[in-house]
Amino acid sequence: MTIDTDRIDDAVLALLHLTLHDQNRASKGLEGDALGRLQQKGLIEDIADEKSVTLTDDGLQRSKQLFAAMFTRNAAGPSPAESSGQSRYPHIKVDLADLGDQLWPILRRVSYAMSDADVNEAEIEQYKAEVKAGGDPVAVSRRWVQVERKAG
Repeated sequence: MTIDTDRIDDAVLALLHLTLHDQNRASKGLEGDALGRLQQKGLIEDIADEKSVTLTDDGLQRSKQLFAAMFTRNAAGPSPAESSGQSRYPHIKVDLADLGDQLWPILRRVSYAMSDADVNEAEIEQYKAEVKAGGDPVAVSRRWVQVERKAG
């Protein structure tokens, strides 16, 4: 099993949102390696303080988006990440240039890419159900992965 540290970092950043105080400060009681990576990514400032970290403007915005996407229920529409154009698995890139808008080939290519990236089977099945229920397989796929449609 390969650990996806980017997803861990996203979860840690989302959890930092829970402990926000003084506008952009958050409790530091989370995994130290992830905090170090968030600092390297420019999402939090110096982690030398013993009790809390300061989120950068980008970190604060991303923390809020991730928190909403991961930990809230929104029956009224898509998650903030989806409505902002971000995919659920932005690290998975799929080229659909040669498939047009054909449902089954798109579904296969994207679900195979998700499987290769160790996305759990329940998530892949949810993706498949959304593609089958939706009218636009490319639009649905974009909510899940990074879709490229460059003319070849």
